[in-house]
Amino acid sequence: MTPSARRHISASGSGSAYDAGPSGGGERVRIVDLAQELQLSVATVSRALNHVPTVDDDIAQQVRDLAERRGYVANRLARSLRMRTPPFVGFLVPDVENLAYSIAVDACAKYVGQLGYQLILVISGDDSASEYAALRSLAEAQVAGLIVAPSPDMSEESRALLAGRSVVQFNRDCGLSDYTVVCDDRPAFADATRHLLELGHTRFAYVGTTDVVSNGRDRLEGVRGELSRAGRRLSNASTRLLPPTETDGYAAAYELFTTGSRPTALVVGSSNLSMGVARAVRELGIAIPQEMSLVVYGDDRWGGLYEPGLTTITAPYREMARTVADIVTELLSGGRRPRRGPVRLPAELVIRGSIAPAPPRSR
Repeated sequence: MTPSARRHISASGSGSAYDAGPSGGGERVRIVDLAQELQLSVATVSRALNHVPTVDDDIAQQVRDLAERRGYVANRLARSLRMRTPPFVGFLVPDVENLAYSIAVDACAKYVGQLGYQLILVISGDDSASEYAALRSLAEAQVAGLIVAPSPDMSEESRALLAGRSVVQFNRDCGLSDYTVVCDDRPAFADATRHLLELGHTRFAYVGTTDVVSNGRDRLEGVRGELSRAGRRLSNASTRLLPPTETDGYAAAYELFTTGSRPTALVVGSSNLSMGVARAVRELGIAIPQEMSLVVYGDDRWGGLYEPGLTTITAPYREMARTVADIVTELLSGGRRPRRGPVRLPAELVIRGSIAPAPPRSR
């Protein structure tokens, strides 16, 4: 598939209608009215009316009780006539090989589907020209809203194309929108570094994504900041900032392990890079953690499959997807506006057997 290829993901669910039939007094009761009266988001009320199981039982019952009292009746015909185009939400991601985006796309398609929307996926390949072509295709499809994981060098043409649209940034923040959902990575990377320092490590290396994008910058600064507080520094010679691919992770790790003084502690800042690093470790026969301690990044499930288990910094991708779906659908509802500013969901450090005290000769 070319980077700008477009995929249509069917995620249809029971649609929510924002108009209803006349109430006893002749007033048309809308889902927005119910949300305002209960001081809930439109998205929550919509899911409750559609019996989506993620809504708290008590809240769902309150919503349905009020809807019955107010004479609310979903008018899907009115909604379909009112909308000149199908209710599509566009999702731009760099790729779907990266676990962060594959999980997020799957989860987001389900969540927006529960609210009556369908997801259109486009892939940029982190290339600005492909990104513009992909965004233009979404604009031509008249999508109602957009979720965007921007490339490191998004063009001015792409920014102009997004101006005035309902846009939520996902996983990366480059100032496109007042609404952003990201993982708060820095504290977890600082925690991992602090733990390694307490274990006596002095020769650190870091393999991560470019610091031009916000998440790559935050992860790197988490490591650098903690080393700086301990009176140490992460040298340029032991830092590799790369595209987030398994191939690049393997090449960077192989070079680090076979030239110069091998690090005793390595922190990796990407799930794809982590897989490449793990492959290089296995190929070179490096004993983990006896010869080197290793901290990887990504979905915690695969870290537990290795022996010893890999200490992992894990991100809440599904919760991030749910949050970004809620924000974009609230923007489209015409009801209460979401809170402006970034939503930061914390990463978590899961400690396993891949870290240990530094080898005696390295201290």
